[in-house]
Amino acid sequence: MSDPAGSIALRFFEGALWTTARNLLQVALSLVALTIVARELGPTTYGLFGVAMLVYGIAEMICGGAFTDSIVQRRQIEPGHVDATFWLTTALALIAACLMAALALPLAALAGQADAADIVLALAAVLPLAVASRVPMALLARDLRFKAAAQIGAAATIASCTVGIILALRGGGIWTLVAMEALRALVTVVGAFLAVAWRPLARGRLRHLRDLWRFNAGVLLTYLVGYADLHLPRLLVSHLLGTQALGIFMLAIRVYGELSRLLTEPLHGVAMSTCARLQDAAAQMRRSIVGLYGASRLVVFPLYLGMAAVTPWWLPPLFGEHWLAAVPATQLLMLGGVRLATGAYNSAILLGTGHVRATALLFAAGCAASLLAFPLLASWGIAGAALAMLVRQFATWPLAALCIRRATGLGVADQLSGTLAPLTAAIAAAGSIWTLTRMLEALVPAIPATLIAAVAGTAVYLGLLHLLAPRTLRQVRALLLAFLRRDRTQLESLLASPA
Repeated sequence: MSDPAGSIALRFFEGALWTTARNLLQVALSLVALTIVARELGPTTYGLFGVAMLVYGIAEMICGGAFTDSIVQRRQIEPGHVDATFWLTTALALIAACLMAALALPLAALAGQADAADIVLALAAVLPLAVASRVPMALLARDLRFKAAAQIGAAATIASCTVGIILALRGGGIWTLVAMEALRALVTVVGAFLAVAWRPLARGRLRHLRDLWRFNAGVLLTYLVGYADLHLPRLLVSHLLGTQALGIFMLAIRVYGELSRLLTEPLHGVAMSTCARLQDAAAQMRRSIVGLYGASRLVVFPLYLGMAAVTPWWLPPLFGEHWLAAVPATQLLMLGGVRLATGAYNSAILLGTGHVRATALLFAAGCAASLLAFPLLASWGIAGAALAMLVRQFATWPLAALCIRRATGLGVADQLSGTLAPLTAAIAAAGSIWTLTRMLEALVPAIPATLIAAVAGTAVYLGLLHLLAPRTLRQVRALLLAFLRRDRTQLESLLASPA
C-alpha cells in the first residue's frame, strides 16, 4: 500500500499536469485576445487601464487572498473557520468597494493618472464578485482538486477573451478591458460555488477568527509587501516615464507573464498545497521541491531564452509597429527566466511550510532593489525599466536560497543542483534559433522563420540534454508514459524515487 506522502506527490504531479492543460488553453486564448485588444487600443489606453488595476489589485489582494491562504495551509480546519473567513472577506470587499468608489479620483491620481478615475469606479463594482470566489477556490486547493480548479479557470478565460475580442473589434475602447475583468470574476465565482459542497452559513464564531489570526496577520503583511514588490515597477514607470511608457512596459510584462502562467504557474499552483500536506514528511517534501525545481528548469530555460532570441521578429508583426519599443524590454525580461525557473515557487514553499515572515522579507528585499534600480536606470527608458526588473530578480536570489534552506532543510547546493546541463543546452538552443532566424528572414516572412528556427532549436536542446543529462530525459519520459497509461503504481514509484 502506498504511503500518504507518496500519494500526495502523485496528486501534486497530476495536479500540475491538469493546471498545465488549463493554462495552455488560457495562454493561447489570452495571447489572441491580447494581440487584438492591444492593436485596437494602443499603448496609452493600455497604460491607463494599468493604473486603475493598481488600485483594484491591492484591494482584491487585501480582502481576498490574504485571508484565505489559511484554509489551505492549516492542518485541521472546522466549518466555522471557513464560514468566518467568507463573511469577513465579503464584508471587507464591500467596504473596500465603497472606498474605491468614493475616492476614485484621488486614488487614480496617487497611482499616477487621474484620468483613470472612471475605470477605478467601475472596477469597484467588480471587487465583491472577485473576492467571493476566494474561499471556495481555497477549498479546492486544500483538497488537491486541481482538475476542478483548472476547468473553472479555463471557462473564465474562454468567456473573458471571447467578449474582449468582440468588444475590441466593435470599438469598445478601454471598457473592453473592464468587461473582461468583470466577466472573468463572474464565471469564476459561479464555477467555484458549483464545484464545492460547502455553502456559507452562520457557523463562524469569533474564536474561529482568532484561531486563524496569527497566520492571517502574517499573510496580510506578506501580501501587502508582495503586492508592492509586484506593482512598484509599474508605479515607478508611470511616475518616471509617463502613461504611454507604462502601456508599453505593461505589454512586455504581460508577454513575460503569459509565458510564466504556462510554464511556472501550474507548479506554483499546487506547490503550496503539497508543501502544506507534507509538513510532517520533511524528506519527501525536500524530494518534491528538488523535483519541482528540476522539472521547471527543463522547460523554463529553453522557452524563455528562445523567446528572447526571436522577440524582434514576432512582436511587431503581431501587435503593430506602435509597440516596437516593447521589443528590447521584452527581451530583457525573458532573460529573467533563468531566475524564475526556481524563484517562482519561493512564496508557495514558504507559505506552505508556515514561514510567513520569510516570504515578507523576500518581497521587502525586492521592493528595496526596485527603489534603487529604477531611478538609476530610468534614463534608458523602457529598456532601463526592464533591466531594473532583471537586477531586482537576481539581487534577491541569495536571500531566497537561504530562506528556503531554513524553511525546508534543503541546502543551497541542492537547490542549485541540476542547473548546468539544461542552462547550457538552452543557451546553445537560443543561439541557434537567433542565428537561423537571421539567415531565414530574407527568404521567408518573419513569423514562419521563427517557427522553423524554433524547431531546429528544440532539436539542439534535446540533443545536448541527451549528452549532458541522459538520466533526466529517461525519467521524464517514464513519468509521462506512466501518466498516459494511468499507471498510478508506477507514477507513485517514480515520484517517490530520490532521483
